[in-house]
Amino acid sequence: MQLHRLTQTIVRDQLTPAERTDAARAAETLLSAAYPGDAADPATWPAWPALIPHLLALDPGDFTTAHGRFAACEACWYLMDRGNAPAILPRLQQLHHTWTQQLGPDHALSTAQYLARAYSDTQNHAQARALDEDTLERQRGVLGEDHPDTLRTACALAIRLADLGEVEAARALGEDTLERQRRVRGEDHPDTLITASNLATDLADLGEVEAARALGEDTLERQRRVQGEDHPNALRTACALAIRLATLGEVEAARALGEDTLERQRRVLGEDHPHTLITASNLTTDLARLGEVEAARALGEDTLERQRRVLGEDHPNTLRTTGILTDGS
Repeated sequence: MQLHRLTQTIVRDQLTPAERTDAARAAETLLSAAYPGDAADPATWPAWPALIPHLLALDPGDFTTAHGRFAACEACWYLMDRGNAPAILPRLQQLHHTWTQQLGPDHALSTAQYLARAYSDTQNHAQARALDEDTLERQRGVLGEDHPDTLRTACALAIRLADLGEVEAARALGEDTLERQRRVRGEDHPDTLITASNLATDLADLGEVEAARALGEDTLERQRRVQGEDHPNALRTACALAIRLATLGEVEAARALGEDTLERQRRVLGEDHPHTLITASNLTTDLARLGEVEAARALGEDTLERQRRVLGEDHPNTLRTTGILTDGS
C-alpha cells in the first residue's frame, strides 16, 4: 500500500500520543514478521528492498523488541554490503545512541558491531577499533570469552587492527579466535571460516605466503562444501586466494581463479558490488603480468569507472585501481 506523503503527514499529526505508540508497535510487529533473514545470505536479497524503506523510516525509539532492533540493523548491513556505508552511518549512530540510552551499553552490544563496521567502511578505522574493543570487553564480561557474539566481535577487531597496520596483533587475535571457534562452533561453521579467511590475509601480509595459501585453500574448500560455490564468503576467500597464487608466481592459476570468481560475483552480487570490483581490479593485474595489456587496460578502466561511481574517487580501492592503470600505462 502506498500513501501520499502529504496525507501521511496529516494523518500522523492527528494521532494522539497513545495512538502513535500503538501505530509504532504495530509497524514494528509487521516489519519483524516480514524480516526475510540474514542480510548476507543471497537467498534473502530479493525481499530486502521492499522492507528497507520502512525499517529506515521507523524512529529508533519505536523499536521495543530485540527482533525488531535486529531487523533494523540488518537493513543497514544490507546497504553497507552495497557500498552505502557513508549514507547509512548517521542512521546507525542514531540507533546505537538511542538504544544505549534506553537499554544501557551492555544491552546495545549487537548494534555496536554494525556501527563499528560502518566506521571501518568509511575509513574511520581508529573509531571502529575503539568501538570494537569496548564491545569485546563488555561481551567477555557479560557473555563470556567463548560466546558466539564475543567471537564475532573478536574477528571484527582483528580486521580493524590489520586495517591500522597492526598486523601482528591482528594475527594473534585471529589465531586465538579461530582456535576458540573451532572448539566451540566446529571447523566448518561459517563464522569459523570467516575468521580463517581473514587470518590467511594477515599471514600473507606478514610474508607467510605459503601458510596463507594453505589456510586459504582449506577454507575455500570448506566454504564451498558448507555454503556453496557462489556464496559471498566463498567468493571473498577465492578472491584472496588468487592474490596468494599470484604472489607465489602462479599467475596462470591466479588468473583462472580470478576469472571464475569474477563471473560468479557478477552473477550473484552484481557488476557494481564492491567485492566484485576488488576481484576485477586484481584480475587486471594478473592480465597485465601475463602480457595481455589491452585486456588488462579495458578491464581496469571499466573497474575504475564503476569504483568512482559506487565508492567515490578517494576510496582506497579506487585509488588502488588508479595506481594499477598508471603503472601499466
